Amino acid sequence: MTLLRRPPVDDESLIRDFVLTRDERAFESLIRKHLPSLRRLMAAAGPKNHEDRDDVLQETLIRLHKALSSYRFDAPLTTYMYRIARNAALDIERKQRRSRNREQQAALGETEPAAYPEEQALENIRTAELKRLFYKLSEKDRQLLLLREREMLSMSEIAGILGVSQGTVKSRLSRARKRARKLYQEAEK
Repeated sequence: MTLLRRPPVDDESLIRDFVLTRDERAFESLIRKHLPSLRRLMAAAGPKNHEDRDDVLQETLIRLHKALSSYRFDAPLTTYMYRIARNAALDIERKQRRSRNREQQAALGETEPAAYPEEQALENIRTAELKRLFYKLSEKDRQLLLLREREMLSMSEIAGILGVSQGTVKSRLSRARKRARKLYQEAEK
């Protein structure tokens, strides 16, 4: 006895079914198809902590569910999903960092009230200045620098996320670093 299998359905058909009819089964099929690659991305380039990876994955799926109607089919769906995942990871990391900073500041405030306020003020000024300089860079430069320096992704991982060749990533990253260095040096003067 042979089992009848349904013919494979391509991503575009599943997306159109979901967007036009809000067919949740189409969305579930799409997720089942791409979940292994999203999990691999999270394991390779996501948070190190398993629970944080699960949080990012869940947030990615929620965002994908909301944003799938704006998908334009001009890039592979995996690239679109990876971008959503990367942004979700960055957002969650930012929230965690802010929370840790508040906890550290609260702990310092309890154990050492106003310990070295001049040093803290100078550090706050340096941090604010670096952020200001960082946001003077173009969005593409900031994105590349974050992916490479902060997220510590390989050139091939960045190339896959951005949908460009590794050579393009290397040259863009080199130019982004030069522009960042120039901004910093000009601010030092």
